[in-house]
Amino acid sequence: MKFVFTLALFSALAISQAYGDGSKIASAARSQIGVPYSWGGGGIHGKSKGIGEGANTVGFDCSGLAQYSVYQGTHKTIARTAAAQYNDRNCHHVTYANHQPGDLVFFGNPIYHVGIVSAHGKMINAPHTGTTVREESIWSYHIANVARCW
Repeated sequence: MKFVFTLALFSALAISQAYGDGSKIASAARSQIGVPYSWGGGGIHGKSKGIGEGANTVGFDCSGLAQYSVYQGTHKTIARTAAAQYNDRNCHHVTYANHQPGDLVFFGNPIYHVGIVSAHGKMINAPHTGTTVREESIWSYHIANVARCW
């Protein structure tokens, strides 16, 4: 009986730890709601001035927000662009049906955008110039796949 209890407790802690990391990624992304979109902006340490049309704005683009959130939640550094993040060795692909908070959801073929899953069917997103980081429904079109980096 003691073995079964110990195994059950260990399993519960392992599951809690796994979901905890995803939850930390989602929380890090959520903490940036309201920050301006800045093309090329952001990274593991937070918002920054972007490049090109983002050169005068301190904020995040989609992949900068994803990189920041994963680093803050796990201390893993992932690639900087959405397409490279999708194939990053620190992440593995999961089906959309199995997405969890903290997963990265990718759009387009070829991939051009990434959001951070915050709840079932919801994501934290840095959409485009002129907007701010926000939580919204996961776009139902052009979903390439989901990557789990935790």
